[in-house]
Amino acid sequence: MSRLIKEKMVERYQTRFRDVADVAVVSTQGVDVLKVTALRRSLRAKGIRAMVVQNRICRRALAETGLAPLGQLLHGPSTVVWGGSNIVDLAKALTAEAKAVVKMEIRGGVTSGQVLSKEDIEALSKLPSREELLGMAIGKALGAAGRVVSQIRSAGGRVVAQVREVEKKATPAEAAPAAVEAAPAAAEAAPAAEAKPPEAAPPAAEAKPPEAAPPAGEAPKA
Repeated sequence: MSRLIKEKMVERYQTRFRDVADVAVVSTQGVDVLKVTALRRSLRAKGIRAMVVQNRICRRALAETGLAPLGQLLHGPSTVVWGGSNIVDLAKALTAEAKAVVKMEIRGGVTSGQVLSKEDIEALSKLPSREELLGMAIGKALGAAGRVVSQIRSAGGRVVAQVREVEKKATPAEAAPAAVEAAPAAAEAAPAAEAKPPEAAPPAAEAKPPEAAPPAGEAPKA
């Protein structure tokens, strides 16, 4: 391979992995072409890319980057895999594919400048993904909110019941003073309602008694 071609490949690797922080390395040695093609297609559907690399040239390209530790995993046929939201998504995807493609070997990976072993990748694949963690957090938040609302409603119901009970107990006590106040008013109104006795009618003109008739034999005086 000419020096010019090697320099072009170094530039290609540097450009491709410039903004990548999480990668894994697998070996597809012994896997037939059809299965490798199907593997790439399945990974691409999950937002994950794969590239077969030249070990020495790839080490040189990544020597001064955060992926420099990846060189420890580049021995024999190597395919670098990257993508997904984080290393957990990448580990989940590769572990799932390894069950379908038995001869595929997960060699390890790199995240945040730290080398991961095959066992580390398998352990990461069992962790909740970002979406699952968000779902769990939302579920807990909604559960807590539901409990708070339930407690508020329960407390509010108790308060309303207590208020109604107080109102029921207070009604007769409040009605008694009102009745007492109404009694004098009724008592005062009663005499006023009594009709005054009718005044006695003036006595009829007394008739003058008739004058006594003169005794018989006496002639009336002329």
